[in-house]
Amino acid sequence: MVQGARPGGSYRLVSLPYNRGGMGMGMMGGASSGPAVLATVVYQGQAGSTWSLPQRLVNIDPLPEPSVRRSFQLGQGMGMGMGMMGGGGATFTINGRAFNPGRVDTRVVLNSVEEWDFINPTMMDHPMHVHTNPFQVVGSDGAPLRAWKDVALVPAFSRVRVRTAFRDFAGMALYHCHILDHEDLGMMGTLQIQG
Repeated sequence: MVQGARPGGSYRLVSLPYNRGGMGMGMMGGASSGPAVLATVVYQGQAGSTWSLPQRLVNIDPLPEPSVRRSFQLGQGMGMGMGMMGGGGATFTINGRAFNPGRVDTRVVLNSVEEWDFINPTMMDHPMHVHTNPFQVVGSDGAPLRAWKDVALVPAFSRVRVRTAFRDFAGMALYHCHILDHEDLGMMGTLQIQG
């Protein structure tokens, strides 16, 4: 919910440039192009009813201690890459392997809590996303932050720890970098949640 100013007006949703790191490799890195207007919202008059924005967000309990801890090293390289698009050129990996849809990379147990370290020794940021399973980012004090996340940004030369509970879904899912060209060139893994 966004509360607009009165009596109304026109507001733009803008995509701002973001330096993704790297060595200025076009789509693969460097800063994106200038600002781009994604949408313009225009409103006028009065709504039939009004709502107040909440004064406080809902309380979220931290997840319990994990039963399993895993590490995922993010990587990138040039040369004989065999990412989803095949051929040479850039390749992006998780734990040294590019995505293979016929392989299960990680097996977890339904109703378990796990802690995952995303380790990024590369020059580029990688926003990591796990399908069907929101997570809590673990703070520097080792406690999970009281917020559910869908994507965790793992900046260049850093590490981010997340904690997730595999509760609601058994079956196959994916985890991947949320930058389209990185996932297409291999930074994606298959997750099997066993009931």
